[in-house]
Amino acid sequence: MSTTCLFNGCTNPALPTGKCEAHKNRTKCMVDDCRNQTYARNLCIKHGAKQKCQFDGCNSNVRSQGFCCKHGLTSSKNVCEVDGCTKVAHARRRCVRHGGGQKCKIDNCSKFARSGGICYHHGSALRQSPAASEPCPDDDNILACILGDVHLMELKNVDDILAASCNCDFEFTTEEHEMLDYFISP
Repeated sequence: MSTTCLFNGCTNPALPTGKCEAHKNRTKCMVDDCRNQTYARNLCIKHGAKQKCQFDGCNSNVRSQGFCCKHGLTSSKNVCEVDGCTKVAHARRRCVRHGGGQKCKIDNCSKFARSGGICYHHGSALRQSPAASEPCPDDDNILACILGDVHLMELKNVDDILAASCNCDFEFTTEEHEMLDYFISP
């Protein structure tokens, strides 16, 4: 029995099976004397687990629809309309650099939006703000309005909420009903 893992390049100590703790659930290529991990059909990539490109004379692995990335279909994404620019177009058929991006929603911020309409700077400020994790006073008002004087222990399902003393003009969607049922059910 060897003292190191049987897989190529692994120097971890072997278990009684010949494989280390990291590779104990992996299988070895079925080709004799090959110490690679299998990728598909009990073969490693070297021995045929991945198909080869259909383009004549190309030995690269297939990426999509039978061809490698060099011989595959061209991208269906639109390119920026500014002459000489090869970047992907976003809004208004232009890349972000040429005016195709969306600006941050925060007043007087000229940076481009990254997520949720807010730039990276303002997004990180919101994530770090302790107030962001605290419930909004409006949330308490909505909950108080929905529940009225009803105690949470009395609620068994969403119908109990709807039957409770609600003086609000809220209408719940089916999805909201399901969410309330999920959170209230024991």
